[in-house]
Amino acid sequence: MITLRLAYRLQDHRARVRLEDGRVGSILRLDTTFPENRTEVSVATEGPSGPGIARVRLEELSEVRDAS
Repeated sequence: MITLRLAYRLQDHRARVRLEDGRVGSILRLDTTFPENRTEVSVATEGPSGPGIARVRLEELSEVRDAS
């Protein structure tokens, strides 16, 4: 799980994130609703059937770390 602050930093740096189902992509947009304080993230992904946009909860993302 990543924090909202980290999500904005990853978006700014166009860093890769991993969804719970294993897909990898970059954050396009973050939407937070109040007063529920729920954040939905739009992630550009590349899958076997081509590119797509996944809309997931912030809790469903993790940072992709380089192997180096």
